[in-house]
Amino acid sequence: MLSILLSAAITCLGSLSIGQGAMALLGARRWTWLSAPVGVALMILVAVPAIHVPGRALTVAIAMFVLIAAGIVLWVVRPAHRPPAAGLLAGAPVVLLVLVPFAASGRGGTLGVSFDNDMASHLLLAEAYRSSAVALVSPLLPDYPLGPHALAAALGEGLGVRTDLAFAGLTAATPVLIGWTALASVRARRWPAQVLVATVVGIPFLIAAYYGQGSFKELLEALFALAAALLLAAPTGGLRWRRWIPFAVVCAGAVSVYSLGGLVWPGVLLGIWLLGRVLIASWRGGRAAWAELKAEMLPGAIGLGVLIVLLVPQIPRIEKFVSRGASNSIAKTNLGNLVGPLPGWEAFGVWGSPDYRVAPASAFTAGMWTAFVLALVVLGGLVLMRRGRWMLSATAVAVIVVWAYAADTQSPYVAAKALVIASPLLMLLAVLAVTEMELGAWWWRLAAPLLAVVLLVRVVDSSWESLRGSRVGPTAHLRELRSLRPLLGSGRTLYLGDDDFIQWELAGARVTPAFLAPLAEVPLRPEKGFAYGQPLDFDSVTAATLNEFQWVITTRDAAGSQAPAGMQLARVTSSYELWRRVAPITPRRILDEGPNAAAVLDCATRSGRALVRAGGIAAIRQPSREVPVPPIAPGASTTVALSLPAGSWELETPYYSPLVLTVTSAGLHAVLPANLERPGPRWPIGRIVLHRPGSVAVTFHVVEHRLSPASDTAIPTTLIATATGGERLVPLRHACGKLVDWFET
Repeated sequence: MLSILLSAAITCLGSLSIGQGAMALLGARRWTWLSAPVGVALMILVAVPAIHVPGRALTVAIAMFVLIAAGIVLWVVRPAHRPPAAGLLAGAPVVLLVLVPFAASGRGGTLGVSFDNDMASHLLLAEAYRSSAVALVSPLLPDYPLGPHALAAALGEGLGVRTDLAFAGLTAATPVLIGWTALASVRARRWPAQVLVATVVGIPFLIAAYYGQGSFKELLEALFALAAALLLAAPTGGLRWRRWIPFAVVCAGAVSVYSLGGLVWPGVLLGIWLLGRVLIASWRGGRAAWAELKAEMLPGAIGLGVLIVLLVPQIPRIEKFVSRGASNSIAKTNLGNLVGPLPGWEAFGVWGSPDYRVAPASAFTAGMWTAFVLALVVLGGLVLMRRGRWMLSATAVAVIVVWAYAADTQSPYVAAKALVIASPLLMLLAVLAVTEMELGAWWWRLAAPLLAVVLLVRVVDSSWESLRGSRVGPTAHLRELRSLRPLLGSGRTLYLGDDDFIQWELAGARVTPAFLAPLAEVPLRPEKGFAYGQPLDFDSVTAATLNEFQWVITTRDAAGSQAPAGMQLARVTSSYELWRRVAPITPRRILDEGPNAAAVLDCATRSGRALVRAGGIAAIRQPSREVPVPPIAPGASTTVALSLPAGSWELETPYYSPLVLTVTSAGLHAVLPANLERPGPRWPIGRIVLHRPGSVAVTFHVVEHRLSPASDTAIPTTLIATATGGERLVPLRHACGKLVDWFET
């Protein structure tokens, strides 16, 4: 967790110091909160060329730290450029909220695991940025925008932390930066007003929901869209002919996140700004309108030139993205991880369900709260129009139009992203309605603080519930797999499981998962009748497939099929076994086992009699004993009983649990780490020894944290007991009526 906090802190510090340093070079005479988005954009742009310089991410990390130090020196020698302490503290509620998922789960890790596993590919891309050895095995995509990946890689390399933790820190910093950026719109000096703006704009419901699922791109794009609107609405003042350069930097950051699609929001806002300026000037006559345009030509050309220069390292990538055209588009029917199109009302910062994909329990209550926020948005727009700050009012209309267009022409998955980006801009009008309106009337002096408190509490409550239910990826299996990585070298490795993150967990290894939902990556034997959610073992693949690999990784699965001759156990961890192929694997046959490791040989059937007549050997085993285990709520326990003969038994369970599980029985106390991987694998619990046959009570308990939501239910599904001692080889004729793992004729 400390690594995430450090990465987030450096991201925030770098954004503020580098951004303000850039603004000072452009002629700014005092601090501006627009430094935050300018700074993070510059950090991304500095990190992008890492793959083209010696030392890769480490070199750009050093350059980034030098720039941060220079920005801090500026703060020391020129106090007017320091960020005000009150404004920094105004972001404290957002800081606390972004920590909620980690506090609720009791660990640091990747956000959104099992809810949205897209981070599996993003982490691998960032890892390839850090290491040329990883890039050789998992090449960087030639057309995909990799700005955030480059920054996460630089943070990880510079701070010496794992890539997943650096990425989580970058993602956690973004809502804080959104909140600070919004302070550029606040003219009131009252600290409570600053807290209201930073919190409501920084982490409204949809921002919280997408943050909780690890969607860093939408958050960064929301930051840059907000910055573009505020740069257009703010007075250009001392920057004079350089006034479009910060806008160009923000646009370059948006392109680094979303490729050319990132220019949609700044482009639309710029068009509205130009149109508005011309229309206002046209009231004074055509010459005035022309003069307005002419005054922006040179600064605009300079800004465009800066944008092109900043994007030079990415031009080949952008060209490939454009040339692929339709192949990069998402089908209109694609829902992604949604269950249907998101209603536009979710952009107004409140919702009656912790899951943004699910309708609230009370549609009426949710509608009333949305109407409340909508009324504030309209009021804020009118107040700003009256004060001449028409650009912010027009911005709210613009982002809704962009979302409506996306909802009509794009998939619900893409339209949802547009809604997330729109949310902070809409919430900005809502908070400005109560912070910027003149307090002349006595009734408004009473109503404004009340409305502000109600808005703040409702937005925080909605975001809080969403963040509590966010999933944070466990790291126990990651650490075990990383301990195996040095042994694998460049040899091909087969992973007998279904783990979306396996290629990142073993980054740099030539690893192939046997199954990567929803498709098998290698041929699976038809006798196993494999279906999603079932375990995989050695008999799930053919001898020909095994002979293609030097290494095989399995779970420690006592109930699974025995390893074939030619496989040698190289290392064992708490959850995994690493096998090395030391000789060619000879084919062996299996019965129709289905999801089981063995099947009964029925010699009364024609096929069974034919096998017996053919002769040969069979590996037989004792049957495993199973008992179902019900779901277990956080902090609760459940006890199940197994009737077992005397002997030594290995216990295991295929389980899903956001929280740690403890399992106790006579002579056994085991701790099972939280597990959010796809269903199927059987995970080891431990061994029990019975001196006489009887019923064995086994108790499962879910370890609860103070903020753990009720939705953090553990699902062990089944308790399985398998006798130790392995399998026996017998002549096929002696295997009738017995459980046969495999046989040879």
